[in-house]
Amino acid sequence: MLIYFILTIAMLYCLFLSRITIINDAIGDRNEGFLFKNNGVLLIWYMILLFLAAFKGAEVGVDYPMYISFFMHKTYIGLLEPGISYIYHLADKYNSFYVFSTIIYSLFLLFIFYAVKKNTPNYLISIFLFIIMHIYFNSFNQVRQLVAVSIIFCFAHLVSSEKRLDRLKYIFVILIAMLFHDSAIFMFVLIVIPRKQWSPKLVIPLFFVTIVLYFLPSVKNSIGELLISIAGSYGEKYASGYVFFGVNKEKGFIQLIPVMIQMIIVSIALYIPKFNEHLNINYKLYIFSMNAVIINLWLYALAGIEAIDRLQIYFSCFNIYFYAYLIHHLLNKKKLLDQLFVFLIIAFWILYYVLRLLINVHGIVPYSFLI
Repeated sequence: MLIYFILTIAMLYCLFLSRITIINDAIGDRNEGFLFKNNGVLLIWYMILLFLAAFKGAEVGVDYPMYISFFMHKTYIGLLEPGISYIYHLADKYNSFYVFSTIIYSLFLLFIFYAVKKNTPNYLISIFLFIIMHIYFNSFNQVRQLVAVSIIFCFAHLVSSEKRLDRLKYIFVILIAMLFHDSAIFMFVLIVIPRKQWSPKLVIPLFFVTIVLYFLPSVKNSIGELLISIAGSYGEKYASGYVFFGVNKEKGFIQLIPVMIQMIIVSIALYIPKFNEHLNINYKLYIFSMNAVIINLWLYALAGIEAIDRLQIYFSCFNIYFYAYLIHHLLNKKKLLDQLFVFLIIAFWILYYVLRLLINVHGIVPYSFLI
């Protein structure tokens, strides 16, 4: 577990060492601070995270031995998505599983880091969020799906756009993502997510409904049956194990507490006035990401259904955009309450990060190098 703490401490150290860039706006009546866009630092962290993921031991991650078994017994042929199968073929050609793991994690991190570079005002804060929110560690298990998730995340600005051509481009993005995991087909739903901020009068009551439904497994199972009927080939793939679409994991009140805290943070954010237009923020993407985060929190009403948990992985990735923009906005307001709110947000996610490591939800503790 020590390596995970060293990772976050190193990131925090980089944050403190980073030079704060101040940019004067065109009018000259406001400065924008807390910008950090250094491609060299981005490359260093890319290589660090790639090394830790690609060369981890076989037992680091509950699902990871399955991917090694696919390679050893060549059971990937005709079973996995075309993009994954092709990478396995390359690994088989060079007779090394590390060819597969290096290519897979290179792609995953490439799309995540490109999205960070293109869309966020502070690279270090975004990468820090990527780590402490366990999005990075999800890839230690859901290897195939996280490549698809990173592709969707990277091009989310297309679906947040109001241009029809961008929407058409996004459909092509989904097709590419499906080469790595069939679940990407569900991301057509992003097209219908509103691009205007939802009212707290809608969001907060539905948060309360989410909390109630969280404790009603009969409702969850009924929705699971509905998912089977509309999931198409994805549903057929997992039809033999009904538990994939039914409640198969008991989640109690303790697991709900972090979700409720996130609901409180988002509810407060809904009342924050529109950002200063001179800030280095894609406001449309911020609103879209906030709505995606809200949907992710609503989906906890169906917590315990494996299919929903897999769907949430796509939505949870939008936390990076949402919190990166929110923190940047609050830091630039330079008011005590805003700074305190930033501190509480970061403190919560660090605590949640540590607790998930202690519980070992991903099966990634202890960490080991090489097979």
